[in-house]
Amino acid sequence: MSAIAGVWYPDGRPGAKADCERVGRALALYGPHREGLWNGGEIALGHRLMRFLPEDRFDRQPLAGKGGRLRLVADCRIDNREELGRAMGIAPAEQALMCDAAFILAALERWGEDALGRLCGDFAFAAWDMDARTLLLARDHAGARPLHYHVGRGWFAFASMPKGLLALPDVPTGPDPVRLATWQMLFPLTGPRSFYQGVSRLDIGHLAIVTPDGRIEQRRHWNPLGVPRRRVRGEEDADGLRDVLETAVKAQLRGTGGTALMLSSGMDSTAVASCAAPLLAQQGRRLHAYTNVPVPGDHPPHHPLLRADEGPLAALMAARYPNIDHHLVHAHDADLLPVIEKMIFLADQPVMNPLSTAWVYEIYSRAARDGAPVVLTGILGNMGLSYTGEHLLMRQAARLQWLSLWRDMDVLISAGIHPDRKAALRAAFWPLMPSWLLSVRRRLLNRTPNMLELIPTRLDRLETLGLPNDAWRKSAMFRRVRSWPEWHEFMIGCRDSGPLNAAANAGFGVDRRDPTSDRRVLEFCLSLPEERFLRNGRCKDVFRRAFADRIPKEILDNPQVGTQTADWKAILLKARPAIREELARQARIGNCADLVDLNSLRTSADTLESAVTSDPASLRRHFMKLTRGLSAGIFTRRASGGN
Repeated sequence: MSAIAGVWYPDGRPGAKADCERVGRALALYGPHREGLWNGGEIALGHRLMRFLPEDRFDRQPLAGKGGRLRLVADCRIDNREELGRAMGIAPAEQALMCDAAFILAALERWGEDALGRLCGDFAFAAWDMDARTLLLARDHAGARPLHYHVGRGWFAFASMPKGLLALPDVPTGPDPVRLATWQMLFPLTGPRSFYQGVSRLDIGHLAIVTPDGRIEQRRHWNPLGVPRRRVRGEEDADGLRDVLETAVKAQLRGTGGTALMLSSGMDSTAVASCAAPLLAQQGRRLHAYTNVPVPGDHPPHHPLLRADEGPLAALMAARYPNIDHHLVHAHDADLLPVIEKMIFLADQPVMNPLSTAWVYEIYSRAARDGAPVVLTGILGNMGLSYTGEHLLMRQAARLQWLSLWRDMDVLISAGIHPDRKAALRAAFWPLMPSWLLSVRRRLLNRTPNMLELIPTRLDRLETLGLPNDAWRKSAMFRRVRSWPEWHEFMIGCRDSGPLNAAANAGFGVDRRDPTSDRRVLEFCLSLPEERFLRNGRCKDVFRRAFADRIPKEILDNPQVGTQTADWKAILLKARPAIREELARQARIGNCADLVDLNSLRTSADTLESAVTSDPASLRRHFMKLTRGLSAGIFTRRASGGN
């Protein structure tokens, strides 16, 4: 990762260079290896480099193009360098001496904004056009790199992370109560709101053009709804999926050290392993694979199709490839509250699942010690690579294809996607019902969903934030989507991995990379019709055919899904003294008491002994609500100070 920054005073007042340097100092932990600054008078651009790529030794940002009329700072890893080089007529020998940001600069010089449709990889950048006096900001399609900004009175500033902007005395500080409330209610993370009042974020897959009068024109440069469907014959879908994932993995193995993998017992990380291990073996290199497992004891999950211990199946996968070194980690080993606080500081935002943060912390620490700074994941796999085909039910329902609907409902029920036929029918028909009919039904039933038990926000104070009392109905839990691309668009907006990737860089010196989020992988999957995924009497059919000879049948044919933190009760009981102390600290801060239901969290902490890991209601109250509320409260407490 690199951290980027810029300060612009369109009226020409002095201070852009000094303020940009101030922002850069606040971002030093995200780019400790080299500092660069360009001073253009009314605007200054800054860059902080953290080296992970071989070509980073050539990085001398900020870069200049168009005879000095175009200036660029970028936080990026470009995964289709050779393809871009061929398209722009750049000789291979010259490509080898170019940092990744130089490919972005050359693409902008060649194609302008259209260059964004040609870039594959993780990026956030800012480009200053001296002739037009405009600033172009952009983030990649999956939001793997963060970018934030502040619009002041007659001035503009941007930075990779909020802490850079908060270093400027004129940027208002403090938590944004609306963002925190809606985050706790599981709203999508779309729009310009960040978790700080004075800081905005550039949305995932968007670009923004900033003009001297302070106007900001934002629009998408990548849209999953715009991916055209393809006609598929025979095994073209399975062969294509395997090939495109292998291309993505090969590109993301580029680095200056060893390679690690977060290996679960599921399909996505094992598919990444099945590509990475042979590619590394060809170079005589090994793959460190880390799997989180529960501490010894009885930790029954809350559903029969959930797997408490992912270790045995992950070990089976690791044993298939001789160059995989398999390591087990325990979230229980982490000092939970300090881990949460550290990750919140590094990410400049609360963390959604603090117990997952604990085992991720352990993996990052081990990978750094083992000399494996490239850490592969499969986080976005279920949004493309291992998609179930479940949204086919809606099309069948709309066309009244009863036999097909009934058959595929049973497939999805047996796979644990839906608990029973009632739930499957609701998933098929609910999105098709008009909103007025759903409103009538809601008023007649007058029921409060039990899923509200996992929301830690003060629902009784929503109106004071300008939100309706039933704002929770816009939560991701109650979202209606009418197609797979629409669901994909919605789900990508529910997570912003950029700040968490930055936290991995700054806190541990590791670079988290997700081949399943590669634009080519996602576009290939989105181009396939749903019936290619839900066929042959099984869901995820494309994946199963693509990797049938690479992943053990015990994983491919297993209907269970790993829980990752089945020992949540043991972890929370160990941390309970610190949890009680933290809740007492939060109670002394007005913002925390206003935004988080502290009384409910205290009750959950006090009754942890009675928690039952196999009870869904207990899971919601004692695990999800308590840990998410703790995270929101810690962030609020930290953010309530000055800058």
